[in-house]
Amino acid sequence: MEKMMKGKMNKVGQVTIFIIIAILVVGGIIVYFALRNPFQEKLSKNMQPVYDYYLSCMEENARQGLALLGEQGGYIYSNEMDFVPGSEYMPFSSQLDFFGQPIPYWMYVSGNNLLREQVPTKIQMQEDLARYISERVGDCDFSSFELQGYDIFVDKDNPLVGVKIDDEKVTLTVDDELDIVYGNESATVRSHAIEVGSKMGKMYNLAIDTYNYEKQNMFLEKYAVDVLRLYAPVDGVEISCSPKVFNKNEIRNNLSDALSQNIGALKLKGDYYSLNSDENQYFVTDIGQNVDENVNFIYSPSWTTRVEIYSDDVAEPVGLQEGLGILGFCYIPYHLVYDVDFPVLIQFYNADEIFQFPISVVIDKNQERNALPTTSGESIESPICKNKNQKIDVYTYDLNLNPVEARIRFKCLDSSCEIGRTELMGEDAFVSADMPSCVNGFVTADAPGYVQGKYQISTNNGGVANVLMKRLYNVSLDLGNVESALVRFNGEDHSVVVLYPDTKNVELAEDYYNVSVYAYKNSSLVFPASNERKCINVPQSGIGGIFGAEQEKCFDINLPETEITLAVVGGGKTSEYITEEQLKDSRQLNINIPLFGVPSNLDEAQQNYAEVENEVIYLEFE
Repeated sequence: MEKMMKGKMNKVGQVTIFIIIAILVVGGIIVYFALRNPFQEKLSKNMQPVYDYYLSCMEENARQGLALLGEQGGYIYSNEMDFVPGSEYMPFSSQLDFFGQPIPYWMYVSGNNLLREQVPTKIQMQEDLARYISERVGDCDFSSFELQGYDIFVDKDNPLVGVKIDDEKVTLTVDDELDIVYGNESATVRSHAIEVGSKMGKMYNLAIDTYNYEKQNMFLEKYAVDVLRLYAPVDGVEISCSPKVFNKNEIRNNLSDALSQNIGALKLKGDYYSLNSDENQYFVTDIGQNVDENVNFIYSPSWTTRVEIYSDDVAEPVGLQEGLGILGFCYIPYHLVYDVDFPVLIQFYNADEIFQFPISVVIDKNQERNALPTTSGESIESPICKNKNQKIDVYTYDLNLNPVEARIRFKCLDSSCEIGRTELMGEDAFVSADMPSCVNGFVTADAPGYVQGKYQISTNNGGVANVLMKRLYNVSLDLGNVESALVRFNGEDHSVVVLYPDTKNVELAEDYYNVSVYAYKNSSLVFPASNERKCINVPQSGIGGIFGAEQEKCFDINLPETEITLAVVGGGKTSEYITEEQLKDSRQLNINIPLFGVPSNLDEAQQNYAEVENEVIYLEFE
């Protein structure tokens, strides 16, 4: 009996195990088909074309959204982002206008000199794309099916869209109800899975790697500094006896064109290009990986750019001054300092897709700005400017006490801080702003058509700054029969240099000016190269030198051949106070200039320079 009971119990256990196994197998099959393509097996041949169209519609919406993500630096809804404008001091806004399409900068310098980042994460991109698709779930056009007798309903009120962006594909899951009715047939599909072939994830990862490399190594700034030193006068010495005049507008244009050409030649190390010569390896940057997608670096001179040049407009030759005839030749030393700010758009692309993002490139005083580990809201101004704790009221007027809207800055020692702008309020142009504590600082005001106004103030205890600004007036120049001349107006508040006749107009404001004119004429003077040995007496080294003992030192002087292409043939100087009434009522300024003979040797050239110091010129307004 006991053996029979044990046998029955064993058989029951075996049956139970087989039932469990069968349930697991059936469940696995159901799950497999459900995950592979839910509900599609239930659709008849009449229902399937409608559903296939719906999936293709969702895929097209996804591709449109992906295109926007790539074109707008990883953002679809960039129009909803806070727009931060630039300023006269720093031209970058928070977005680059690329043929009418705004692209958010991944890194830019705001108008108040804060270095800011707005780099999208992949999660943010997925959320933007999911929102884009969900907003268009009900936009699929089923009219061609409806003409065939179909009734189609889409629940567009509560769609649930999920997006996953991978290197080579984008996966979508869409949960919304699609009802299809055709004759006596009907079908309902509530969950949809779509896979879109796309390299958006790969391009985004390449963009992030390039951006991080730029943040850490400033390779774009380094290339820009090289372009600056190759295509613009920075520092050096030229063998010449004529002044060197710097046309700053021409320098800016040449530099912008050079940046456009050289930035466009940049490449990332990879296999998407071939080099014509080994020299072109200079343009290749290794970011730590082999890039196998096409890459473009773009800068256009038409984009907002700032090129600030700090120097005199004229560099004077050394060697023509009295007492320097021993040199036997002339040379011109010069040094110019630049601030250069411009945008670069970086593109990764293939035949079907593009991912692009802009960043700002900043050159500060001929050097790339310091690389920063993080740039969210960090100021690149002087540390003094970070402590604005004194309230100052600023008013800006012209000489007749009419209000003038102006840009306001504060200078303390070598630091300059952006403050804001005065705005018209009744009969005043006014702004109340915080400034750093500083003894004997300067509030400066700038406005188009006016000389910069300054007001000295100690901001320790607050106060008021009334800044007067002098209006600039454009006056034409007439120097008679002079072929070429360098005209300088050196005023207390305003100075300007004119190379006549290339420029026949000058902007002047009321001021006391020291005016000088050097008239030039074409010359063919050539001083041949020579070798001389000069000996002079110098103090002896050691104790003997203390007691006045001297010794002879000799030097070999190798003088290069010097050609004077322009020689001074006239000129003079005067000092005169020019009033606003004279400038307002006049359209032309005549300058009467004494003329000398054309020099035939270096001594005569030096004599002509000396004559300019003694001669008087006369100003006459018409």
